[in-house]
Amino acid sequence: MKKIDNKELKEIIQSGHINLLVGSGCSLDYLTTLNDIENRMNEEATKEQAQKDYYKLIKKSKAVLDESLESSVDEKEKLTKTRQNYDSFLGFWANTISSRSLHIVNKQVNIFTTNFDMFMEDSCERLGIPYNDGFAGQINPTFSVANFNKIQRYKSLQFDNISDIPLFNIIKLHGSVSWQTKDEKIVYSNGTHIADDLDDKAGEVFEQGYKKIAVINPNAEKHFETVLDTNYASMLRKFTLELEKENSILILVGFSLADKHIKNLLDGVMKSNPTLVVVYFSYSQYDETKDKFEEKKHPNLYIISPEVNFSFGKSTDYLSKVFSNGDVSKQNDDEKEQL
Repeated sequence: MKKIDNKELKEIIQSGHINLLVGSGCSLDYLTTLNDIENRMNEEATKEQAQKDYYKLIKKSKAVLDESLESSVDEKEKLTKTRQNYDSFLGFWANTISSRSLHIVNKQVNIFTTNFDMFMEDSCERLGIPYNDGFAGQINPTFSVANFNKIQRYKSLQFDNISDIPLFNIIKLHGSVSWQTKDEKIVYSNGTHIADDLDDKAGEVFEQGYKKIAVINPNAEKHFETVLDTNYASMLRKFTLELEKENSILILVGFSLADKHIKNLLDGVMKSNPTLVVVYFSYSQYDETKDKFEEKKHPNLYIISPEVNFSFGKSTDYLSKVFSNGDVSKQNDDEKEQL
């Protein structure tokens, strides 16, 4: 397995265009992964039940914005733990880009995610971190991919000094709980458009309620749906454009690369942009003999693999040690056991 020096990784992050690809593994403490749901959605006999299972996850995620919707004490503890993980993760990146001294790169982080939950937006709100979710407007916020190109700046009152404001672009490749389709537009919603009683519905009634949820279904058709729909296609295009920039870095966390259309895009841009550095945090120990992510084929792909499962929270600990000059390559036995 190729090694990346901690000092080199720190310098790349400090001077490069930062992109993150966040997957469902980051919300795993509270929201379960989809497992075989894609296969079940592709079969007519199991399609509706699979959609209902997916709907239950979407409905459950509404509690991120309103904790009172979660009645289970155990689940509330899991919700709190997941929030804390996101707080640590986003807090680390906010501090990192705030301390940037180079003026040739802006103080922005592009966070691409296939998650529909609102953990990132919730953390940014509570931590006071400026973010851009693609919506513009106050009374009726409307979504547009073009909004991600905006840069926020601060001008001091006394001397008119101007500086970039650290900003997260949160780009949801597969839609969001906060998305509602209306008059052929995506408008903002706090989740109230998602019905709470679809579990008991069936057939056409269930389908009508389910269609109001503006997220991509995890089935074979999602690849065509992603390409054909203007907003989804535009976001995937932004994903490749950002990675094609010189001296870009992409860090993958909680992502299995099971989405073939995203993996194919990433494979292509790794070949076309030799200055791109991709760092993949593997949840479990990486088997070099199988080379699942084709690390050997891509000289700019580095895999950080633990001896045992590498949780979302531990990925933040790893990066924090890199920036505090801690030697992450010489952990003691207790630390290794925790990873």
